[in-house]
Amino acid sequence: MSSYAEIIFLTAAMMVFSMLAINTSRSYNQSRQTLYRAEAEYRAIAIAQDELDKVQWIYAEEELDPDDGRYIYSDYPKTITYNYGSSDQYSDDFYLYAESEMIEDDGSIRRYQVGVTVVNTTFDPDIFITLNYVKSYSY
Repeated sequence: MSSYAEIIFLTAAMMVFSMLAINTSRSYNQSRQTLYRAEAEYRAIAIAQDELDKVQWIYAEEELDPDDGRYIYSDYPKTITYNYGSSDQYSDDFYLYAESEMIEDDGSIRRYQVGVTVVNTTFDPDIFITLNYVKSYSY
């Protein structure tokens, strides 16, 4: 040891290096969390859009009428488990809520608004996606 100044400089250099390493690790972790959240939001939108795509193929309006026995959303909410990863080693649960209501009936046309909400509680704050669709029937 030649002097105390070298020890002080070495200690300061080690502290600066450790602060840089901690900040780099924190930044990497935050970027990774943002990526995971964006992927979960994408999956939630895909689930909601898939449900609305099913509504486009409904020909019997009784299936969208909440007062009818054939109402398709009578057994909702549903839990959808989405598996992903190379061997499906990861999974997320999405809660699917759906409902429809008649918004117009003028004798020649009936319109139903279908609302689909998908919630994922894995992240804080929760991922909450709502999509709406209007289905029309004319006579």
